Amino acid sequence: MKYNAEITKAIFQLSEPEIGILLRWHAGQPMEIQIEAHKLASDLYYQHREKYPDNKNEVRYSVFILALKKMEHFDHMLMEENPDHNFRKNQKIIKMKADRFLAREKAKEKKQKPAKKKEKLIAHWEEIKMLREKGFSFRMIAKFLKTHRHFTIDWTYIGKIWKELESE
Repeated sequence: MKYNAEITKAIFQLSEPEIGILLRWHAGQPMEIQIEAHKLASDLYYQHREKYPDNKNEVRYSVFILALKKMEHFDHMLMEENPDHNFRKNQKIIKMKADRFLAREKAKEKKQKPAKKKEKLIAHWEEIKMLREKGFSFRMIAKFLKTHRHFTIDWTYIGKIWKELESE
């Protein structure tokens, strides 16, 4: 199928590298922000569809890129100097930024991995205590765990967890 690239260029007026940057920006956002981008693109579609009734695919793609451009612009808008610091003027933008910030923070929380090494270390805790009583250093305990339990862990991490658990 042949697409009319001139329509897309007329709507969003960006070069291909700039489009690539916007698409990568979109891909790196949490799902809530990605959905917001599609909602904005849907709203923009209704504004542009009548100009190009025979080229719906090009218009949909173009307004999606345009929506990404607008969202990315909002992300950077507050970082610029605002000499009058007019809160009412920027209230909508601040609210959007706050919502996006919360969405990103929630996405980060979901991505955090559980402390598998700590859990594994705690599973061997009685053994580690016994080794410490015998005079083993944390380095020697790390070597012992690697050799006899096939569990590789840095000796400084063992010391850190030791301080945490033994101070309780």
